[in-house]
Amino acid sequence: MASFWRHDGYAGRYLEVDLSNGSLKEQLLDKETLLSTIGGKGLATRLLTSCDTTDDEAYDLRHPVTGVADPAMHSSTPVLVMTGPFQGSKVGSSGRAVVCSRSPLTNVYIDTYIGGDFGHDLRLAGWDGLFIHGQSESMTRLQIEDQEVSLHDAEELRGMTTWQTEKAIAAKTEVQDVFSIGPAGESGVRISSPITAGRRAAGRGGTGAQFGNKNLKAISVLASGESRVADDTQYLGAVKKQRQKMGEYRKAGDPFYRFGTSRAPIYASEMGRMPTLNYTSTTGSVIQQSKKVRQLDTVALSGEFWHDSLPDAKQSGCCRPCPIACEAADRPQGIKGKPIHIERTERPEYETLAMLGSNLGLESSLDVMDGNDACNKFGLDTISSGAALSLICELAQRGWFPEGWSESEDSPAFVAASTRGNYRAGDLVEWDFGIPELPPLALERLANAELGDGTLFGTLAGGAVACSVWVEENTGFAATQLTAHCKGLDLPAWDPRGKRGNGMAYMTCNVGANHMRAGYKNPTGVPNSSALDLMPELIHSQHQSVIRDSMILCAFASDATPDEIMVQAFNGITGDTASIEDLHRRAAAQWDAARQWNVEHWNKIGATPKDQDFLSYRLRRDALPDGPAKGMVSFVNDEDEQACLSEYYRIRGWNEDGIPHSS
Repeated sequence: MASFWRHDGYAGRYLEVDLSNGSLKEQLLDKETLLSTIGGKGLATRLLTSCDTTDDEAYDLRHPVTGVADPAMHSSTPVLVMTGPFQGSKVGSSGRAVVCSRSPLTNVYIDTYIGGDFGHDLRLAGWDGLFIHGQSESMTRLQIEDQEVSLHDAEELRGMTTWQTEKAIAAKTEVQDVFSIGPAGESGVRISSPITAGRRAAGRGGTGAQFGNKNLKAISVLASGESRVADDTQYLGAVKKQRQKMGEYRKAGDPFYRFGTSRAPIYASEMGRMPTLNYTSTTGSVIQQSKKVRQLDTVALSGEFWHDSLPDAKQSGCCRPCPIACEAADRPQGIKGKPIHIERTERPEYETLAMLGSNLGLESSLDVMDGNDACNKFGLDTISSGAALSLICELAQRGWFPEGWSESEDSPAFVAASTRGNYRAGDLVEWDFGIPELPPLALERLANAELGDGTLFGTLAGGAVACSVWVEENTGFAATQLTAHCKGLDLPAWDPRGKRGNGMAYMTCNVGANHMRAGYKNPTGVPNSSALDLMPELIHSQHQSVIRDSMILCAFASDATPDEIMVQAFNGITGDTASIEDLHRRAAAQWDAARQWNVEHWNKIGATPKDQDFLSYRLRRDALPDGPAKGMVSFVNDEDEQACLSEYYRIRGWNEDGIPHSS
């Protein structure tokens, strides 16, 4: 078996794809650049910010819903798919790849991750990643077979779901992995996601719309190469230590190793952090006119109930090589092996259970499976999909529906395009919380909507935030006060009003509201006291996440891969002699580079960087109605919020407006 790698730990090249002229170019990477960025997120950020192909005229584009500058959707704007030094290795929980670009949803920096084997095989084929720009005249697909790369006409795949696309490409050519978009990406829906292995999504930020705008339907990989490491003894020693720790957690009965994140509805609701009915509550309580009228069954929403209800369901590994096996799937009678491209088999993760479950008034994990399947097939982010649908349900509940949006003369409703549960194609589905069929039926309509046509689904295709802006501008109703987000990125199912310091983690994250870019080692309590003392730890944890996402290591393996093991594996693979302090300095450079890139964008549109860091109205002004943080918002008060932000800027070495001094 041959190795196509030029350096220890790295392939030493990326593929530049210009879809406008169909050119495919090998671009070489020197070892110094690779080590200084670590790889993955760090490398993607370096290339995105230093080799940005976006034309100046991109800022002349207008968003079809809000009318603001829309450079993310210009054909010249690049989208990158990158890997890190852990891909193609035996490091556990390293089946990852990062998609990095300007988000079509927020128009700022985005990095979002996929699981599965795509990242491993892309590196084993001899590529650290892909740099894609331009726009094909017709639908196309990129085929990678080791060092042989080619573009192929894909018009026959137009309109197919991701499941259909994966099967169609596998039937046409020998392939190990397919990364594709569904109808939502083709339609330019700003919450669309590319999908691999039928269910692993690059979920956040709407990068599926980037693929669709470029007429890139899919990327397939077939690899026959092998990795190249500097020191087998050092590297394999680290792998052994990691596996031992993972085994200890499993033997100790850690519920995460059985249920993954799907058990979280139970404790998230107890902590007062689980979105309920569009974040009007965070405990599973249904509140009407300031009174609790019902309590959702959060146990029924959990993975425990899911397993109890499906006796044939089994734990399964998602990404090689991973002993955690955070994934589980039902095995209906007659199906052997792990099912794929089959409805109602996959166990949803917490964020999906919350955003397509409690957030929409649903309390059964079995019902959430249908919305999850719809997102996977049509290529949609489950988090932002839940945010979009819950916004419409609350608008209907408040009587704030724009004229002409309802497809019924009697009440806010839409026409089902297919048959599901109690609804047949052509039936009216009311916009209301607690209807199990609503998510899959509404998402089918959304995935095929015409962005910006003024209809409900055409407006909602811009995402919840853009939709709320349109409603407020066209009706006068304060719809923007109903959304939960930061920098336009929908909240990821963990409410900051229930945890001290969580608001700052969202506010200072370069992508917006993301729960995977920072964390605190110990419980911080509710936000009835200042988080000022947490700012040094926040910054340290952000750098830690950059290191993890540059190597790229799944966050679920963090406890089993402490700094000592992670650094040993990295040095053994790459031949570097880095300390954890060295890696933190490289991570700080990445964080500043992404921030500066955002600052340059905000300067071009006349926005003040500091103003972009604040949470949305609901998270700053709507106090929680019940739970441990009853009566609280994300900060003690506005002065506390300002003090925390100023202290964060000071420690980072940014000026008082949140601008890195290097800019």
